[in-house]
Amino acid sequence: MTTTRTLALKDVPRRRRPSLEPVWRREPRKLTSLLISVGSAVALIAVWAWVTRPGGAISPLFLPSPGDVWDAAVRLIERPYLGSTLGGHIVSSLTTVIAGWLLAAAVGIPLGVWIGWSRKARWTVYPIFQLLRPIPPIAWIPLALVWFGIGDPSRVFVVFVSAIVPWTLNSIHAVTSVEPTLVNAARVLGAPPLTILGRVVIPTAMATLLAGGQIAMGNAWTTVIAAELLGALSGLGYVALNSSRTLDTDILLVSMITIGLIGALLSALMKLLTPGGRR
Repeated sequence: MTTTRTLALKDVPRRRRPSLEPVWRREPRKLTSLLISVGSAVALIAVWAWVTRPGGAISPLFLPSPGDVWDAAVRLIERPYLGSTLGGHIVSSLTTVIAGWLLAAAVGIPLGVWIGWSRKARWTVYPIFQLLRPIPPIAWIPLALVWFGIGDPSRVFVVFVSAIVPWTLNSIHAVTSVEPTLVNAARVLGAPPLTILGRVVIPTAMATLLAGGQIAMGNAWTTVIAAELLGALSGLGYVALNSSRTLDTDILLVSMITIGLIGALLSALMKLLTPGGRR
């Protein structure tokens, strides 16, 4: 009797106890996360407006109010500043970034695949790459100015230097991480090395190859802004540098906010285009 009752109690489904984990440690839903993000942004703007109000704690010379920054943004959109409107400066920076990023992909992907596939390349080319890789991209700016002068070619070169490193490293990792049994099976069937590389290795490693593009784009965007601070005739970094010299802090904040927004949009776009990035 006791045994039967015990089995019957075990078969009864138990109610789940409510989670004792604090609310701030739980993973919020997408809508909740969006509301939290919007609320945080609104709170930040409210505090910003309060401390920069007339007679507030911070002088407009050091931190303009949100209204002043908005007015400066409208002026930059409607009237040229340093030869171009805000849209023109954005196009200038984006054009340089995309050109350097694509050039780095055209060189970095084949280079990484070659190093990852060929033992001779790992012995000869990879040590040179490892020697040049730690040099910061900004350190190449003076040499780029000597080689190409002030203008787009020098900035494209610096962006290329910053973006080629993640493209190459991800390509090496993509090739070397392919399951050896796939390669061995193709070799047993008599496939030549180039056929194995083109039909087995690269298709299998494609997701990892393209994942390097997101890191490369982040490096490229950060580097082009730094390059424009030192040698440029247009671009968002150029606007930021000149507005800081003339103490136009409202225009400086417009350029900084625009740089941040475009960087976030580029990151989100690359995440969508990367396989598995929509999860």
